[in-house]
Amino acid sequence: MQPKTKAVLYNFVAFMLIFLAFRLTIGYVLKLNTLWLALISAVIASILAPKFAVVEEGGKKKVMMSSIFTKDHKEV
Repeated sequence: MQPKTKAVLYNFVAFMLIFLAFRLTIGYVLKLNTLWLALISAVIASILAPKFAVVEEGGKKKVMMSSIFTKDHKEV
């Protein structure tokens, strides 16, 4: 699998897991309209989800991850 495909897949999976966790949690605590519930969960997930990108170092492509909780970038 190409590194760019892995990065896109990792971005989607990370966003999806955080989105579902917040949607179910907020939906259990607050009784909101489903549209507002989805919008609030999407904003929170887009902020908290780690970001994956492809970086080329020394002629080799690597998938790197950055998050708001870590200062440095980590190789996946």
